[in-house]
Amino acid sequence: MPRRSSSKSSSVSSSSAATTTAAGGPTQSLRDIVQKSLGNVLQSSTSQLPSDKWIVLVVDPQSLRVISSSIGMYNLMEHHVSIVEDLMKKRAPFRGQAVLYLVEPCEESVSRIIDDWTPNKVTMKQGPLYGNTVFLYFLGRLPDTLFTKIKACKELVKRVKILQEVNLDFLTKEAQAFHFDMKSAKLYPELYMSRYSSSSNLSPMQEQMVHKLVTVCATLNEYPHVRYPAKNDLCKNLAFVFQQRMNEFVGANSSWWYNGDGLHPNSDRATLLLLDRRDDCLSPLMHEFTYEAMVNDLLHMNIEDERITYSSIDPESGEAKPMDALLNDNDEVWVELRGKHIADVIQTLSTKIRDIVNSNTGSALSNSAKGSGKALSINQMARALKALPEYKEIMSKLSQHMQIAHQCMDAFNKKRLLDLSDLEQTLATGKTDEGRSPRIKELLGQVVEEFRKQPESFMRLRLLAIVIVSQRGLESQSYLDKLLAEAKLNAKELRALQNLEKMGCPLVQAPSKLGKLGAKKVTAYSAVAAENDSEYASSRYVCLMKAVIESATQGTLSVDEYPSVMPLPDAEAMLAPSSLSRAKSVRKTSATSKWASTSTGSDKGGKKKGFGGRQIIFMTGGMCYSEMRSAREVMTSSGMEVVVGSNRFINPTEFMVDLKNLSKGEA
Repeated sequence: MPRRSSSKSSSVSSSSAATTTAAGGPTQSLRDIVQKSLGNVLQSSTSQLPSDKWIVLVVDPQSLRVISSSIGMYNLMEHHVSIVEDLMKKRAPFRGQAVLYLVEPCEESVSRIIDDWTPNKVTMKQGPLYGNTVFLYFLGRLPDTLFTKIKACKELVKRVKILQEVNLDFLTKEAQAFHFDMKSAKLYPELYMSRYSSSSNLSPMQEQMVHKLVTVCATLNEYPHVRYPAKNDLCKNLAFVFQQRMNEFVGANSSWWYNGDGLHPNSDRATLLLLDRRDDCLSPLMHEFTYEAMVNDLLHMNIEDERITYSSIDPESGEAKPMDALLNDNDEVWVELRGKHIADVIQTLSTKIRDIVNSNTGSALSNSAKGSGKALSINQMARALKALPEYKEIMSKLSQHMQIAHQCMDAFNKKRLLDLSDLEQTLATGKTDEGRSPRIKELLGQVVEEFRKQPESFMRLRLLAIVIVSQRGLESQSYLDKLLAEAKLNAKELRALQNLEKMGCPLVQAPSKLGKLGAKKVTAYSAVAAENDSEYASSRYVCLMKAVIESATQGTLSVDEYPSVMPLPDAEAMLAPSSLSRAKSVRKTSATSKWASTSTGSDKGGKKKGFGGRQIIFMTGGMCYSEMRSAREVMTSSGMEVVVGSNRFINPTEFMVDLKNLSKGEA
């Protein structure tokens, strides 16, 4: 059996995928690199077989998710994969074909592989499941104990042609976003209530996070500077352990190269910035009205396979029927629109459909609809789809998104989110859309009114959490008691609210001798909370992460507030002032409608000059969709590559479930 090796020092290397431009920026996205790495795995195996031979691909649940999130199952046949089998299930024999195992480096998967080649009463009579050629690939580092276990299986060893670690132990959510698919109820208890509190004593889940982060950086050919918030012990511990594990990886793979190693003059060394959900519990609670956020919040998209079921209008019968849609990077319309405000999405889709109709000699729409700038109704769109069969493919795609967008708006109206969003924005930014700072007592009265109008207890819980987190606790216990009486939460919801304190968010502020109770004005959640260039008054709040990424890409992120495990280059250290950001606060003017544009857009000029290499931002504890959108916006405005990742991507409901799960760590 060949010696175990990393793909970075073998023919399965993805190094060629991480090419750089003259300006120093990588030319391919993270998803592109992962796709090429998986292609190389398949190619390096099938190239050792006769050209007319096919191969069986055996996967476990995690590797199946990796494949599905990047290249997709339909591309496998191009690499002579005849069938994809589940390692965890009983399988039919293919004794005339070679087998390629692509699995997670865990005890269960290795044991299952060994079982395939361990003689017993059945296999001694019938022979092994597969032919005499075996290729073994592991998504991450294979522990020595499991490597030893494999070597002890003689029937397997004599057939193995390749055994390699391919450093792909993560999922690509989109071109520049990854996650670790960590959905366990133990995640928050292990992160935030664990007895493991030092860099020399991480929990098993924390160690798993670090190992997965190493595979991300290995795939990107990055040996990054590692930074963390100075006041966050969890991020500090993870940062130091990651640095140690990354050093070990580099030492064990002498032929592996990284951007900024001195041998690649057109590239700069990357920075990995570790952040923590506890430092911003407000952003995952806020209602966000961009397309992607609304789909995940209001329509509950299936994160497992990026699938959503929506109600489609049949152009022939006019009847509604359920349809499935895959919303991922393969859908160009989704990629174009996901970060836009829902009002812009509907208008853009209407314009695209209208342009197709106006360019056609047929009259698919009424003259008034064709010439107007109004958004199309579902019925108008269905008529257009029926009348223009030659444009069926593109019209079907536009129709699909129009119907999903309208369902978002239907949910928006049903939940009466217009007034609620105005209240949320005022609490988060400290000012109304007219620029006035109301007293907190006035806003609490509005909160009570919303409670009484809101039939869903989860919505009441969410609003109360926004009040508490945005104001960093209520002024008094009596205020909290009154709001709890009005909110009428059940026991589990109350426990989730109380668990905010375990995330560093007090329910009640420390007693203060300053001022009369109730006279205090509402305060912004942070100094940068209102610094938004959104055109909509309902989207004034900015997540804290955006300002941090902007400072990082400009080379101005404070080295005092965000130190590095190892010394930073002198140039970056000199550029970093002690303040978090030099951005100026900009308050938008009032609009006649909360959906109306509040900006002329004149400040959306050229890109700012970026600084340094690739920025890798990892949010421990779950990243929300407004943060993912903000990273894309900074990447566009700065011209710098930004890659974001997390344990998983979360919507408000999932964040609340995580808060409830914190109680499980008390036992």
